[in-house]
Amino acid sequence: MERDKFPLKKLLLPILLAGLIFSETVNAGWAFAARKVIGRINQMTQDDSNGNPAFQLATVIIDAPAIKVYATAVNVVSQNQAITIVSQDSQNLKLKVTEGANTASLSVVSLGDKSSEMMISATAAPQSQDPSTSGVVDSILKICKQLNKVCKPGAN
Repeated sequence: MERDKFPLKKLLLPILLAGLIFSETVNAGWAFAARKVIGRINQMTQDDSNGNPAFQLATVIIDAPAIKVYATAVNVVSQNQAITIVSQDSQNLKLKVTEGANTASLSVVSLGDKSSEMMISATAAPQSQDPSTSGVVDSILKICKQLNKVCKPGAN
């Protein structure tokens, strides 16, 4: 009976070591992927039935706690006298604002203790404005700058 247990013990250590090495490799892969997306601003524009830009959406992952990102966004908005806060939900980290006829909504989602995702959706700029500039991307860049984080528009 003792002989039957010996081969199992002999195999158990290599199996455990292989599992440990594999799990560390997977964690390293996730860490590498996460570093690639942090600070990369992704954006999308939704056109109306005539093909004109109607809505813009931008999102970014930031290596900062969600509550800090939200508080910074509220601070940035409060400093601009042309923007009116329509609603503010600090418990759910959501903010709605207007600037003239344009409206925007901001939402921050916690991705863990030290990272978050910020999303901004807004009515698109009028046809008379430069279409290459996106108000939602500019807003994210301002918030990132206040947070001392590097954010850049990604390839969309």
